[in-house]
This record gives sequence, C-alpha cells and structure tokens, in this order.
Amino acid sequence: MTSNEKSNIFRFHFSSMEDIRFDINNAIDCNNWFVRSPQPIFVIKVDGSNLTFHRINRSACELLKCTDDGYHSLSPLEIGLFKSDADIQQYIDSEIGPEGVTYVTQLVPLIEPVISSEITLYKMRTADGQTYLTAFQQNMGNLSKILTALRHSEFRFLMMAENITDGIMIYENGKLMFANTASTKITGFSKEQLKSASPLSLICDFERERISKLVEEQRKNNPNFFTAEVWIVNRTGQEKYIKCVFNLTQTQTGDTISYNVITDITAQKLTERALIKSQEEFRMLADNSPDMITRYNRNLTYAYVNRAVGEITKIPVEKFIGHNTMDVELDPNMASFIEEMHLEVFRTGRKLKFEFRMNVEGKQHIFQASMVPEMSNDGSVNTVLNVSRDITQIKEYEVELNNEKRRLIESNSSIAANIKLLGVKLIETCPELKNTSLFTSITRIAEWTGIGARLLKLERTTVDVIQMLTDYQLKKLNELAEHGIKLSLDFPDDTVKIYTDPHILTTIFNSLLDNAIESEGVTDIHLGFGSSDNNEIVFFMKDNGRGITPDLHEKIFEPFCTIGKEGHSGLGLSTARKCVEHLKGRIWCYSEGEGAQFFFTHPIGVMQPNVKPDTKNSKWGRKKIHVVEDTDANYILIEAMLKLQGAVRLSRSVDGQSAIDYVRANPDIDLILMDIQLPDIDGYSVAQQIRTFNTKVPIIAQTAYAMYADVVKAINAGCNDFIAKPIKVNKMLALLEKYLG
Repeated sequence: MTSNEKSNIFRFHFSSMEDIRFDINNAIDCNNWFVRSPQPIFVIKVDGSNLTFHRINRSACELLKCTDDGYHSLSPLEIGLFKSDADIQQYIDSEIGPEGVTYVTQLVPLIEPVISSEITLYKMRTADGQTYLTAFQQNMGNLSKILTALRHSEFRFLMMAENITDGIMIYENGKLMFANTASTKITGFSKEQLKSASPLSLICDFERERISKLVEEQRKNNPNFFTAEVWIVNRTGQEKYIKCVFNLTQTQTGDTISYNVITDITAQKLTERALIKSQEEFRMLADNSPDMITRYNRNLTYAYVNRAVGEITKIPVEKFIGHNTMDVELDPNMASFIEEMHLEVFRTGRKLKFEFRMNVEGKQHIFQASMVPEMSNDGSVNTVLNVSRDITQIKEYEVELNNEKRRLIESNSSIAANIKLLGVKLIETCPELKNTSLFTSITRIAEWTGIGARLLKLERTTVDVIQMLTDYQLKKLNELAEHGIKLSLDFPDDTVKIYTDPHILTTIFNSLLDNAIESEGVTDIHLGFGSSDNNEIVFFMKDNGRGITPDLHEKIFEPFCTIGKEGHSGLGLSTARKCVEHLKGRIWCYSEGEGAQFFFTHPIGVMQPNVKPDTKNSKWGRKKIHVVEDTDANYILIEAMLKLQGAVRLSRSVDGQSAIDYVRANPDIDLILMDIQLPDIDGYSVAQQIRTFNTKVPIIAQTAYAMYADVVKAINAGCNDFIAKPIKVNKMLALLEKYLG
C-alpha cells in the first residue's frame, strides 16, 4: 500500500467526522481498529512547541519495544519520529492538507537497531482548539520482505476478486488495468475487449451526458468516493441497470487511479418499474371501478378515494383526502360505524367483511365492504384498503329467491302432510302394514319433504350436551333392546353447552341411529362427542356392522340412495345432512373394514336470544360502574343507556383527581368509563395512577375521534378497551357484555 493510498483511506474515515464535534479521546478509546491495527500509529498532542504522546497503539509499542504504558516517558524527537526541532515546528506551523504529508525517517526502538520508516502525518484540530498530529509508520527495511508481502497481497486480492459476484474494474488515467470475471459476466465482454473500451463506452447513449456531468461534479465536491446507478448495454445489445461505486486516487506522479465496483441490479430496477406500473394500473382500475375504493392511513385520514366515492356520496373527492371519516359530511351514525371498523382492522390486523346502508339519491342502498390491512415491514398495519360494493340489487334478488324458496317449502310441507295422512289411512285400512318397511318409507318421505319448513323456524335454546345424550339414551333403550342392540355413551367429563334446536338435533341422531339399526350385523352402537380446535363440538355415532366401502362415503348422503337395504327410502342420511348443514355444521362418514362411523359438527357456545331489556331483573343490575365525565350532556346519555339495561348502580367523577380518590376509596367498582379530555388531569394519566393501586378493574376509554395514536396511548396507559364518541348503544352493550359478563 502506498502512502498516498493510506492517505486517502485515512482521510475517508476522518473527513466524515469533520462535520461533527470530533473528540480525539472518544475516537481513540472507542475505535477498536486503532488498538488492533497491525500498522503502528502514534497520536501526538501539540502544546505550543511541546510535543507529547497522547496515545500509541499496540503495534507501535511492539515496534519501539516498550510496554503499553512505557511510551509516556518517550518523546517523538527521541524515538526519531521527527529529525529535528525545526522539522517539528514546520509541521506545527504549516497547514497539512487532508491527504497528509509523507516523509522518510529512522525510528529508534529501545532495544533493536534503527528502523528505516515511511511516516504519513496528519494534522487535526478539535472543537475546543486542541491540535493533534497522527503518524502512521510503514517499515521500509528488508526490501525482499516488502516484495513478498506485495506478491501475497496481490494473490489474495486476485483470489478475492475472482470469487465475488460484483464486478471490479481498475482504471489508470482512463485505461483499464484490471477486470475480474464478474465484470465480464455483467458486461458480456471479455477482459481484452474491456481493455480496449473507454469507461463511458458501455453506458447507454441517453445516460452518457448525465454520468459525465455527475463524474465532473463529484470530482469537484468529493474526488475520492461516490456512487451512481446507470443503464449500460452489454455485448448482445441487452440493457442492464448497474450500481457503480467509484473510488478515485491521485498518485504522487499525478496519475489518476479509479477503482470501480459494479453490481447488476437490473432485476431490482425492473421490480421497481413493475411496482410503479402496478400502482398506476391499480389507480386506473380503481378510478374506473363502480365500487367505492378508499385507502386509510395509520393517522386515520384518507390517502386515496376513487371517483365512485365522490359520485355516490356527492361529496368532492378532495374533501376526503387528508381528512378523518368523522370530518367528512357523511351521516354521523354511518361515519362513526365506518371509523370503528377502520380502528378494528388497525388494532387486530385482520380482514373485515361487513354490510352497511347509505342513502343514495333519496333511496337507501346496501353496500358490502371488505377492509383489508396493508402491512408495513415491521408487521404493523400501515394502511387499510376498503372496497365497498353496492349489493342492493343482489339483496332484492335474494329476497325474491327466499320468498320463492319459502313458497316451495310451504308447498312441500303441504305435500308432506298429505303423505302422512295417506300413511294414517293406509294403516287404518291395513293394520298389518304398520311395522313394515313400506310404512317406514312413507313416514321418512313425509319427514324429508317437510323438514325444510321446520328448518325455517328453528327454536334454539341452550342445551347441556351430556344431559341431552343421557336422556336420549334412556328413551331409546327399549327400542334398541328389541333389535338386540346395546347403545353406549362416550364423552369427556367437562360440561359443554350449545345453542341449538333440540328437535332438529334429535332428528339427526334418529336418522343416524335408524341407519345403524338397519345395517347388517350391528350389535353395539356408541354415541358421543368431543371438541375440536375450531371452537366446535364433534358428535359421533359408531357401529360394529359390516361397514361401508370408501367409494360410497359421499354417495350415501344423497337422496334416495340406499346400499344393501331392500325396501328402504334412502332418505335418512340425506335428512341428517340437511339438518346438520342448516345448523352451520358438516357431516361425513368413515369406514374401513368392519363398522361405520358417522361424524358431524356443531358450533360451541351459548348464544342468547334477542329480548327487550328487562330493567327490573338485569344481569348487570348489581354491578358498580363509575363514569368519569365532566360534561353533563354526555353523562346523561351514558346514564340513560345503562339504566335501560338495569345497570343502575352508577357513580360519577367530573375531574381526574376526584376519579383517582373515588376508585381508591371504592375498590369494589366493577368497571370504569374514562373520558380522556378532563379539566385537570387527562384520562391517560388518571388510568396510569389507578393502575398503581388497582390492576383488575376494567377501564374503557372514551375518545372523541378514537384516533389510532390515542387508542394505543390509552391501552399503554392501562385502559382495557375504548369506545368512540358519539357513543353507540350496541357498542356500549357489547363492551359491558365483554367485561361484566
């Protein structure tokens, strides 16, 4: 490495520090490279004409044969770092440029003979006016060792250069002196062809003027190091986009050396182009779509709305951009609802699909919205894309189809009643047919025909599954005993309740049980259930009959399909499937060899029917709710909502400090409604202080706009949830159900 090259490397590191307040102590103490550098480095503090060693690295200590602390007793002149006092004064007084100054001297170690050395000296001044000289020593003795080291260095460089994917090209005075294999792969030209070409000859014609100006400007501003991206043409005429790193060096003889590292980033550039194109195409498609398409920012303002939004709402598009949903002239209730949906996506990161209604030209239309979270690199939701489609006409068609379906079902119900009447009259005429397969088939046809009408009028209630199966087993014991069949129950110990129609569920059991009874060789039947990972219960009925071949597992659920059973209608399993699917479940069969196993699912959970509020006997009537609200009108509204549900044990604070004192004195409070905007202490601080002595009471923040940042701040402060103002009754009741149960 030449002194000039060392100069440029050192200047590159330190020039980047010149714009900040340089502290030599911090630089030396904190930079591991100084301590471990194999090259001896001396840092000299200048105090007038007095020079002392401020710090030297390990290599310098080894060179001088002194201990790590022994250099303090040495002077720069004593060890031969400078030839004379005149030289010292010259370096102190002169302005040493950023490239430093290089000279030859003889260093005097404590033990060995003098060492011929090349010294590269730099001068630095700190912000407090202190001057330092930094000297780099290069051993000039033993020329053969130097040549060997250079040859080894060249070999290592070549090994490195030939084993990297980036191209390396070294120019001297504009002429190529070296190019590695990667350069030939990127450009398509051989090394000999590259040597005969100028640096600018590979650049596309439309890029040459720009790159020429860029190189000229960089030479004026920062002649050593800069990067550029440029289109080039390879040998086959193919355009490639490459990133170039230029490192320019001026030798002592005035020659210009340029070290260029090139990287093929064509794929990246084309990807960027494709992304831009896709964004342009998205905007073109979105602007011409009849659906309302919006993009909502993390700060809860619109970043984009398409033309359809303006055409449908009759609000200019520019009034949406940069504004919150609540600020736009939409119906307040609808705006509040849409805002809550946006917040839900930001909070959960899940896609939402819902319907809402909006007046369009005096007529109420139904829209189906799909809100999709668009994630940032850190995994958080960055924006929400909302596509809302007018489905009013589809809904009207659905109503017509449902009406037609209802008419058909009612017609089938009438047919089923007539079939049952026919069966009754048949038994009256021929009593001997009562227990025959003919009468059974007539009964099942009637049941299958009329089941649709029964499914339209589900009568759901909360059912204890274990109790229901136990009762079912008792009812079927005598019937099964006549067939010589034993019915056993198999279920877990935990109580499971479901919200279902017991009559329909019994119909499913009966259909499966009849199918098992009528199968050949059945003596044992097991009925039971288990839970799955999908929040659903799985019922099963197993028998030890002859089984069902796999090719028939799907077919047996089709109407009028019977396998190996003479004189049967083939409607039992079809009826079971129709009932299961109407209860939002699925049914399947598994049989391999002996025995058949039927499974069907049903959602787990206890749902409550919609009833009017009972203010005399409410499940929340004994709960204590403390409302922190300074505005009378808002409190009156909350009080009216809660009293409607029987939650009459209310208390109120009108400022933050009163709320803290009240909660501290009443630790049995069941829930706190916390307004954020309070006259003395904001709701965030109140929640934080409450959490220091009460960590269990649920706190629901009330925010005027429920901005995303406010919601996050409320949760971080200790709130459990939030509700946006104006408060919606359904949202309030949902939160009470969530936290009061």
